[in-house]
Amino acid sequence: MAQMERNVNLEEIDSDALFGIDAFKHQTIFQKVIFLGSLGLGVIANVALPLIFKTPRIACIFIFLALIVIGVAVGCNYTQDMTYGKYVYYYFFKPVKTLPFESTEDVELIRKKGKELKAKEEEYLRRQRQADPEAQKKLLRKIGIFILVIVLVIGGALIYKSVKPKSMHHEAVLEEELDE
Repeated sequence: MAQMERNVNLEEIDSDALFGIDAFKHQTIFQKVIFLGSLGLGVIANVALPLIFKTPRIACIFIFLALIVIGVAVGCNYTQDMTYGKYVYYYFFKPVKTLPFESTEDVELIRKKGKELKAKEEEYLRRQRQADPEAQKKLLRKIGIFILVIVLVIGGALIYKSVKPKSMHHEAVLEEELDE
C-alpha cells in the first residue's frame, strides 16, 4: 500500500478555498448561496421533475446543466476580483475603456484651469443673482391681468346670482272689471 506524504506546509493551504478548489477562493456569502443554491436546485429538479411532472430526462438534464452554469458563472471566482461569468464576458466581448491622459505635472496648466473654472463659477453665480428687469415687468403684467380676470369672473358670477328676475310692470285687466 502506498504511503501518503503527510508533510504539508500550512502557509500554502488556502483555508478560504472549499475542498482546495481554487474557484471557491475569495467567495462572498452571496456567491456561496448562489452556487450551492443552484447546485441544490439542479439536483432537486433532476430528481423531482421526472417523478412529479413526468418531464423527459433530456429536459431535466438541460435544466440541471443550465442551473449549474448559472451557479458557476456567478458563484465561482476566476481570480480574486473576477467571477467566471465576468471572465467569459471579457473574453468574448473585449470591452475597452479608454482613459484620456494628460500630464498633471504641469502646475501652470493646473493653475490656469483652476482660474478658468473659478471665473466660470463666479459668472454663473452673478447671473443667478441678477434678475432680468424686463422679464420681471412681463411677469408682473401677466400676474396683474390674471388677477383682473379672476376678479371679473368672480364678480360677474356674484352679480348674476344676486339679480332676481323682475316681474312684469303691466297687468292684464279683464273687461268685466272695467265695467263695474
